[in-house]
Amino acid sequence: MEKKKKIVIFLVVVIAVVAVLLFSIKVIKNSKAKSKDEEIYTVKRGEVVHFTEQTGIIKSQVGAIVKVGTRATGVITRLRYQVGDFVKKGALIAEIDDREKLAEKRSLEAQLEQQKKDLEAKEAQYAYNRVNYERETMLLEKEFTTKDNVEKAKREMDVSKAQLEASRAKINEIREKLRSLEVSLSYHKIYSPISGYVSQVTTQEGETVVAGLSAVNLITIIDPTRLEMWIYVDETDIGKVKKGMTVEYWVDAYKRKVFTGTISMIYPQPEIKDNIVYYLAIVKIDPKYAEFLKPEMTTHVKIIVEKKADVLVVPNSAVRFEEGKNVVYLKAADKTMRVDVETGIRDDKFTEIISGVKEGDKVVIPVVKRSQPGPKK
Repeated sequence: MEKKKKIVIFLVVVIAVVAVLLFSIKVIKNSKAKSKDEEIYTVKRGEVVHFTEQTGIIKSQVGAIVKVGTRATGVITRLRYQVGDFVKKGALIAEIDDREKLAEKRSLEAQLEQQKKDLEAKEAQYAYNRVNYERETMLLEKEFTTKDNVEKAKREMDVSKAQLEASRAKINEIREKLRSLEVSLSYHKIYSPISGYVSQVTTQEGETVVAGLSAVNLITIIDPTRLEMWIYVDETDIGKVKKGMTVEYWVDAYKRKVFTGTISMIYPQPEIKDNIVYYLAIVKIDPKYAEFLKPEMTTHVKIIVEKKADVLVVPNSAVRFEEGKNVVYLKAADKTMRVDVETGIRDDKFTEIISGVKEGDKVVIPVVKRSQPGPKK
């Protein structure tokens, strides 16, 4: 009898233990199922950055690409650079045969020297004739000469003076020709107007260039450090974009490298593409980025419209719009309650909460269930 009683007690204990285990497993399963449906986020302070996303293109600035030409005609005797070479500003690029101009210059210089000697002789002759006229005038006052002699002396003085002025005019004319020739000679030596790389060469040493109404292009130089970005801002977003706003951008070639800049100008003239109206916002690119960025690269741009730091934030998915109001669900003890909130700006992750919750509150974030893929057919 005693043995049967012990067996009964043992069975009761086993059944009780099994029941407790089954209940615990059910509670755990319910808890896990519930946790899969929602997450809890503690309200805290953080930074919210409101931005608009646009597309841009890297362009060379005006003046960054220069086609270097010449107004001289002749054979190219020297061409120092080829495609890909780096050229410093002021460096000699090419020389054109200038022997004909130099010969003309030597001829003019010889004429100038001859005219200077001739001028000295005419100055001496004029000085003599002027003294002779003055002397004849004094003698006439004392009746030691005649009026004819005085008039003759005056004519000789006037002729020598006219010859002297003509000689001086001739010298000035030669000097003007020399100055003009110096300018023409300068066209035979071509210097780089900017620093940069040679992107194109249109002629070679030994070829003859003939200058016409426009300068003949010899080489093209591009300054890779003078870049800007054209941002195509959609007409629906242009009202938010202002001069001086900060932008962050990246290119497909360097997806993990973020570049920054500031909007320097917004063109009022619209650009229409595929029946969509855009407005160009211009960003000058820092020369230090020229190592990575090249003209015509497409950029992915974030224009920072507004930034707030040290404000209450919650994840965007925690804020719901119900019955015309923004609400969040607070977790308090064993219950969840709905609370109306006033929201501020938002970015791609967080929303600013102006009122309705306080720091440390716990809000419920619904977890979106992903649908399971069906069987393959």
